Amino acid sequence: MVSVLRSCGDGDRPDFHAWLRELRERGSNLLVTGDVPDTVSATASRTLFGRGTDRYRTLALVDRTVAAPGSRLPDDASVDDSTTWVVDQRNCERSIPADATSVTSNLEPPERKDVGQLCEELQTAIGFFEERAGGLDPAQLRVGVDSLSPLVQRDLAATKRHLRTLAATVRGVHGMAHYHLRVPDDEDVVAALTPLFDVRIELRKRPGRNPEQRWHVPELDATTMWVEL
Repeated sequence: MVSVLRSCGDGDRPDFHAWLRELRERGSNLLVTGDVPDTVSATASRTLFGRGTDRYRTLALVDRTVAAPGSRLPDDASVDDSTTWVVDQRNCERSIPADATSVTSNLEPPERKDVGQLCEELQTAIGFFEERAGGLDPAQLRVGVDSLSPLVQRDLAATKRHLRTLAATVRGVHGMAHYHLRVPDDEDVVAALTPLFDVRIELRKRPGRNPEQRWHVPELDATTMWVEL
């Protein structure tokens, strides 16, 4: 990590962008916090999923406060795309590519708030896309989970255990995953989960202004940076 990350600054600095490129190259898992409206979380999700038709996207919906799945995807992507896999625990259903039917034959229908089942399916989706692509390029795979709140409320220990395995799988294919937890950044549960992730992003919505995010790298003390979404 570079020294600029030890202080606040803006996202235009070259070393900050070098740090972001490093995250993309090596694979990363991002914890997204902040007690914000759903529209702000949706904006963050669209940004983190990234534009481009060459990406493989896996979206997990857990929280019943989330709007339609399409609100989480960029405008050049759709839940009906052959490169998009959606598992919706809220409604106990999934939307998968047509040629993925065989790999889901051993998966049970999605169960609400079942973190083990959720992570198993996300890993199945990752394996499917990696095989289809013949190997994924860095940051070509994007995973989004919205949100972790029902899972940690039900069983924090189990959530941490399964997320640790999922995070390793994401890094193994040099993907980028973001996990929303819509609580204030100073909540105890944030501190409990932070060691599992590479970066923490705090979302804030100020009246009359665009959403903002603060990046925090757990390995360094007082490491924050603000950039606009």
